[in-house]
Amino acid sequence: MSMQLVLSVDTSDDGKTLADNFRWCWLGADGVPYSEGTSGDREALRTALSENAATPQSAWLIVPGSQVNTRQLEYSEKEKKHLRNLLPFQLEDSVVGDVEDLHFALATPANGKVVVAFADKVWMQAAFAELAALGIEVTRCWTAPLTLPLASEAAVDSHNHWSLGLYHDQVYLRYASTMGFSVARQHARMALQMLLRDQERVDSLPSLHLRAASEADLTLLGELIPAELQDSIASQILADEWALDFSNSSIDLCQGDFSQRLPIERWWKLWQSVAIFAGVCVAVYLGTLLFEIHKLGGENLKIRQQIEASARTVIPQGRIVDPEKQLASLLKQNQPVSQSASVMSLLSLALPQVAQVPNVSIKGISYVGETGELNLSIQADSFGAFETLTQNMRSQGLNAETSSFNAQGNVQTARLKVTKNP
Repeated sequence: MSMQLVLSVDTSDDGKTLADNFRWCWLGADGVPYSEGTSGDREALRTALSENAATPQSAWLIVPGSQVNTRQLEYSEKEKKHLRNLLPFQLEDSVVGDVEDLHFALATPANGKVVVAFADKVWMQAAFAELAALGIEVTRCWTAPLTLPLASEAAVDSHNHWSLGLYHDQVYLRYASTMGFSVARQHARMALQMLLRDQERVDSLPSLHLRAASEADLTLLGELIPAELQDSIASQILADEWALDFSNSSIDLCQGDFSQRLPIERWWKLWQSVAIFAGVCVAVYLGTLLFEIHKLGGENLKIRQQIEASARTVIPQGRIVDPEKQLASLLKQNQPVSQSASVMSLLSLALPQVAQVPNVSIKGISYVGETGELNLSIQADSFGAFETLTQNMRSQGLNAETSSFNAQGNVQTARLKVTKNP
């Protein structure tokens, strides 16, 4: 069964630290106390927590009303986005000390008004730190008076219905959904009279709803009510101290510096062994990978040296930069571009045709391997011989063209280009 820990703390006699006295209970999934509340010192609480599997244990914290004050302030719409920074300074003249030393929590702003709850920041930090040392993670936090349930009629007019409770010699008063305080029993009558005078609705007395854990305490609470409010007592209810309002209608003090953070520490404790194992695996993998890279690098160096040594047998001189590329280029230069255009086959067809034409002689021969062209420098006693030679070669399936004609006396020269038909 999923259960929620609700923890109530008290202050020491000086009001500055936590007293060594805690009260706690477990709520069931329906929000109803699973068992009777328990109280004890730190060791008793530690023992109770050890019986629960979840560590750290998340808890809803209830702090004493004497540590938290509530005040209703006004704001303008243009200030709404910056309320958390601006509102504390509205209280600067009405609080003792520096507002920088106070923790502020805001209710939901509406109609230009917002309720601010403020408490001593150092006390809050010390309380949260001490609970963290016990393995307790605070996820929600309220002041004790604002956990008193509101009367059903308060949903219509919460300012005209007050909830009062007497528990552990403290009187809790919740006179609005987000406003309330607590005082020692002996000061309750005076506090109620002062509040009544401060209320704007002096023409309409509030309805009082009293709560206590026993008949004796309920009677005692009724006796503390001022005479002018005795006729306003609307109900008296016997209720356990844990029959509280755990809804979101009150002000959650877990805001700002005390807002719930990601539970990094809890996650680390849960996954610490897995993370360490994963880290070891990664370290082993990286070590093996680096070793293989080093080993392959050495083998690659040996192969490169062997390649360069082999290349040097073919290229005895000059600089070797890229042996594979240089050898491929050298091989290409020593291979014919096309076997079909080889010079020998072309000469075997062209030269017999030259020999068959009288008075034609060859003065020079050149061959262009890239294009497969055979260039002949020929000489004859007339231009007609050139034409006859060209026609004979064409009849043999060759392309023949004459150009660069020149005449020097009775001697005629020309350039004959011969290629094979594709």
